[in-house]
Amino acid sequence: MAEFRTDPLRGHTVLINGQRGRRPSEFSLKIETPDPADCPFCRGHEFNTPPSIEYDLWPDWNWRVFPNRFPAVMSDPHSVIVSEFTAPAFGQHEVLVESAQHDGKAHEYSAAHWVELFRVWQRRLRSIYAMAGIQYVHIFRNQGYRGGATLVHPHQQIVGLPMLPTAIEWRLNRLADGTSVCPHCEWVEHERRSGQRVLWDDGELIGLAAFAPRFPYEWQLLPCRHERFDELSADKLSSVAGNLLRGLRALAAVCDEPDFNLLLFSTPPGFPGRPVWTLDVLPRTSTQAGFEWGTGVHIVSTPPEEAGSRLRDSGAIRT
Repeated sequence: MAEFRTDPLRGHTVLINGQRGRRPSEFSLKIETPDPADCPFCRGHEFNTPPSIEYDLWPDWNWRVFPNRFPAVMSDPHSVIVSEFTAPAFGQHEVLVESAQHDGKAHEYSAAHWVELFRVWQRRLRSIYAMAGIQYVHIFRNQGYRGGATLVHPHQQIVGLPMLPTAIEWRLNRLADGTSVCPHCEWVEHERRSGQRVLWDDGELIGLAAFAPRFPYEWQLLPCRHERFDELSADKLSSVAGNLLRGLRALAAVCDEPDFNLLLFSTPPGFPGRPVWTLDVLPRTSTQAGFEWGTGVHIVSTPPEEAGSRLRDSGAIRT
């Protein structure tokens, strides 16, 4: 099987080609991690980070939020070059240390712990969107070296931006196109009818093997109603946590606990179109190379229909 696919909600194009998975590889990668005694995110090492913005308990906290010590965007930036192609890198960049466990694993957390983290997400979304000049808040989790994490201790990042990145603007435009048919709802119904990529469907939330994955075994959690993530009720957050854990545990079982990226997309407050959110999980089961960087098109060696079948067959997906 070899075909190009374009994601109807996210806009990117990929090349699905199962033959690529048979290529030989002569490279191996050994990753060594430092002693947790030197970890700036562990309890008792709070002096190694900026002061906390939020935490649950002190000093025996289970999570805490603080400004990123090495921010991608800053509250008081300076642009050296002034032109139509440059702008100061203004914004807010925070770190959410999601567990006191140095080697904590996202798929082993309790649903209650994930609900706590989601409530932090909601508060930080509201707080950062209230800051002048912020147009979009991106929340993400990098797991492992291949996922782009620079520290072992499990953490997430929350970034408020003064502009809409191109990929986000494309998605928002699709939701605000003024047509009577919602592309999000239309796609959920299409996937339900197809059934090939549905991992589970409880009527409120649907888990899908991504139609146009950037990486093999990429999957998504989509709501079946129009809401922003910061508007979700406590009951809905509990459901989101349980569904996220199903997918993460299935991924860990099928792909031997791969490095991954967890991404939240949620429409901003005041958005004139249809409000919606999604969670995307991108397992780093392959590497971007010259073709991907040169064309923007990812080559994926495992068709999502095959990946969906394997994830469904894991014991974790049925729990």
